[in-house]
This record gives sequence, structure tokens and C-alpha cells, in this order.
Amino acid sequence: MTKSSLKQDSQLIEQMRTISSSIFADVMETNNAMDYRVKPVNYKQPLVGRARTVSLPKGDNLFLHHAIYEVEPGDIIVVDGQDHKGSAYLGELMAGVAEALGIQGVVIDGMVRDKRELEQLDIQIYAKGFLSTGPQKEGPGSFDTDITCAGAFVSSGDYIVGDEDGVVVIPYELASGIIEKAKKKLAYEQNRLDVIEQYKQHSGTKQKSAIAPSWLEDKLKKYGIPERD
Repeated sequence: MTKSSLKQDSQLIEQMRTISSSIFADVMETNNAMDYRVKPVNYKQPLVGRARTVSLPKGDNLFLHHAIYEVEPGDIIVVDGQDHKGSAYLGELMAGVAEALGIQGVVIDGMVRDKRELEQLDIQIYAKGFLSTGPQKEGPGSFDTDITCAGAFVSSGDYIVGDEDGVVVIPYELASGIIEKAKKKLAYEQNRLDVIEQYKQHSGTKQKSAIAPSWLEDKLKKYGIPERD
């Protein structure tokens, strides 16, 4: 990556940090959100950065070990674990190594273990749950290939936005346009919040229609519902 592209990448990531996964999910033409069960183990702040992908056979984490030593500091490892629930793909030791190497986060379509220890780490882990049983380490697997993780298509280099609501994937080549749409959506929602707060302060002198979104009445007309006073 050239210096100019690195600067642009950094600028895009900083903009994404100010926008929630929910906003991005709303504005993407194809909703590339992961399954609702993928949630943060140790949420501290939004997880935003570039993806590096790993595909694993069910119950085997050999190529996740490989990826941890291949990716760059600041990357986010995104793992297709095929929704396997019979063993954990990652625990305290692997997460500790990943943190020491500067990896920002690991998102797994599967289970992890060592919940208490993971909660103490700064590296952010997203997974579907916890299980004591450990995995095999025989392979095969793949690294930096296109994958599907918890229902979302991911290529290495795509952007990941994760928070307490969940994880969305923003395709690299569409990122600038999606961010602009997200900014407009964010401004709309902030305006709505301002209207709601004003209504709360003066509700005794205002009609209900003053707080309704502008699009609501048009949507309801086809059902024969009259306008509100």
C-alpha cells in the first residue's frame, strides 16, 4: 500500500469509528451484517479496521494460528468457523499472542473459551459463545481468501465495523460511498433525537404529529389510516 492509500485508509477508518454498525447496516444496499449471535466478548470501544480472512474446517484452528503470525498490526482477523459448536477455536493463549502482535480484533463464526481471561484483554474478540472443549490442529484451511462469516461475505481488505449491536462488513471498493450515506443517515437520526427532546420539554403544548417522522403518514395512507392531528 502506498503512503497516499495508507493515509486515505486511515481517514476512512477514523470516519467509521464515529458511526454505529446499525447505521451502516441501514444504508448498505446489500445488508452485509453478521448473524445476531456474533457478539463482543469484551467490548470496550468500536472495533473498526481492515479484515484478514481465515477459513477453517469444523473444529480445527490450525490456519487461525497461521494467520495470527501473518497479519499486520491493526488488522482484524475474520474467521469462517462454519458455525461449529462442538469446540472452541480460540482461548486465552492465542488471544494473548494476537494482542502482543498488535492485532486489533478477532471475529469468529463459532465458539471461544477462557471467558474470564478474554474479558481482561484489550484485543477485542467477537464470537457466538463459550465452550470448554478445545479444537484439533491438523488443517486444512485457507488464509486471505474470500469467505462467508456468519452470513456475511468478507474479502481480505474489506472494512469491519463491530460494536455491541453486532458486526457489519463494508466492501473495500464501496467504502467511500457507504460512509457518505451513513453520515447523512446519522445526521437525520440526530435531528430526530433533537425533535424528540424538544417535544419532551414542551409536550403539553404540542400535537402528536409534531414528533412523528415525516414519512410515516404517506406510508399509512394506503391502509386507509387518517392523518393525525
